[in-house]
Amino acid sequence: MRERRELLALLAGALLSSGCLGSVPFQPRAYDDAVRVESLSVDFHADGSGVLDVGLQVKNPSSDAATLTSVDFELWVDGRRVASGQQHVDAALPPDGEAPLRVLFPLAAERVIAVTGEAPVPVRVRGGVVLRFGRTERRAPFRVQGSQKLTHVPPLEGASD
Repeated sequence: MRERRELLALLAGALLSSGCLGSVPFQPRAYDDAVRVESLSVDFHADGSGVLDVGLQVKNPSSDAATLTSVDFELWVDGRRVASGQQHVDAALPPDGEAPLRVLFPLAAERVIAVTGEAPVPVRVRGGVVLRFGRTERRAPFRVQGSQKLTHVPPLEGASD
């Protein structure tokens, strides 16, 4: 009986210690609030090229050191999904620390149309930052929406100029 208890204690210890890097006890939604969008800029040019510029503040809610490894995004302009992508990064984040992260995503559209009028265009971005703790990865999501004055946007599907 004693051997069985020792074996169970050993197995329980192994289970508790494996895969715990990056965990935040008693805060199951800690990564949901770990990324704050500080700035957002979207720009499409007449030739279809463009850039999505996202400024983030990333917090490590864990008591373990992390490495920021990637940022992914989906971009909607005027209610239409126009781009998505991922960019690899390599930045250290100390335990319980914070760091700014600015990511420039190149954009490309087959064609764009000029925006007429002075009204700002609705823009929405959602994505996530991946924090790596050894072999364990945790994704911290972010989202932001607002309006921006754009000179060019990708057209609606099937729309004519």
